[in-house]
Amino acid sequence: MPLRLNRILPYVIVFAIAGYLYFAAGQIEFAAPGGRLGPGFWPKVILVLAMLTCLYEILKILFFSKSERELAGVLQSIVEGVPEAEPEPPQKTYPYRLIAGIALTIGYALAIEALGFFLCTLLYLAGFMLIGRYRRVGVVLASSTIGSLIFMYVFMKIVYISLPLGEGPFAEVTFLLMRIMGIK
Repeated sequence: MPLRLNRILPYVIVFAIAGYLYFAAGQIEFAAPGGRLGPGFWPKVILVLAMLTCLYEILKILFFSKSERELAGVLQSIVEGVPEAEPEPPQKTYPYRLIAGIALTIGYALAIEALGFFLCTLLYLAGFMLIGRYRRVGVVLASSTIGSLIFMYVFMKIVYISLPLGEGPFAEVTFLLMRIMGIK
């Protein structure tokens, strides 16, 4: 039993911290205008999910896990039946793609204020797919456009995060999309 208690200890600690933070989030006093969610809603949802996950793991370890002795025997019998594997050839690496991805991310952070969230995210997603060697341009354009619209809708309409609108004509694109999607 002490081994099981050692295995559940991290989950108990995280559960207790999440419980305290949930209590602290309940102390946030804010009247949300127009039936909107207040600033305490999303932290509470995340904390409840964290506590439920910890509770699930605690119960699983206490009531449904086998002892270490039984697991070693099962693992040993599986390993004995496996033939020796041939060494794998070294995998090819792409350092220039990594550098391009880093540069793209830095460019995203620098350009988001000027281009606005939607356009900058669209270019970022498309660029990342192309750097990753996905070559079907129609799929890249469609998925980056749809992904950017979904991110924009979720962040602005559901979570109420104020995103960069862009400057000049880029802001006009953002305002048009906000009107089309019913975001105020």
